[in-house]
Amino acid sequence: MKQEKQQKIALMRYGAIAPIIAGLDERYPSKTAFYTEISAKGLMGPDGKLHHYAPATIEKWYLDYQNHGFEGLVPKGRSDAGMSRKLDEELQERIRYFKTNYPRMSAAAIYRQLKSDGSVINGQVSESTVSRFVKRLQSELRQTPNKDMRRYERPHINEVWCGDSSVGPRLTDSDGKKHRIYIIALIDDASRFITGIDVFYHDNFINLMSVMKSAIKEILHPCQYSLLVFHIDMLQLI
Repeated sequence: MKQEKQQKIALMRYGAIAPIIAGLDERYPSKTAFYTEISAKGLMGPDGKLHHYAPATIEKWYLDYQNHGFEGLVPKGRSDAGMSRKLDEELQERIRYFKTNYPRMSAAAIYRQLKSDGSVINGQVSESTVSRFVKRLQSELRQTPNKDMRRYERPHINEVWCGDSSVGPRLTDSDGKKHRIYIIALIDDASRFITGIDVFYHDNFINLMSVMKSAIKEILHPCQYSLLVFHIDMLQLI
């Protein structure tokens, strides 16, 4: 791994744990809650893609920083680079995270994600090795390997988001009037992660775009977000 890429990864890791290094915010009841929230939100990697690391992985970064400083966050090169290797503890934890949080994510999709975010390099770990570990996890987690053949699956996270709305219960306001509510949500096709969700009194395009804006705000650079919101607002005027 080139030194420049190592430094960028170390900076990403430091950015993730910086809030807890400065002192745990009172809105977090524990460090575990902090790790879980960062894991769910995801981190923008040096490749410009959003990655979801397991809470245990983020905790390991924090402990590495506590023990070794910034150098502890720099990925270490491998003496056996290019050679086949078994799944190390960190890779196992990442795969376990995917199957626990996204049980419908296939072994093939997990392998593609691991390659996409640089966790594995061609020749180091085979897809069959990942597949065997996923099968053991399915048995451990009591998940069924049966796949719903009605849905297609995109190979990478954030390639396709699917949106839908559902009728919710009636709520009574302060004046005693009852209102029907609607739940509008967006879900990532590859990971099955809910990227945006909100509750409204009306099921319409404007409210759908509101959910879209809140979802993309979490993953885009402010300049990109402003440009995309401009196009969304133009669509609402058409």
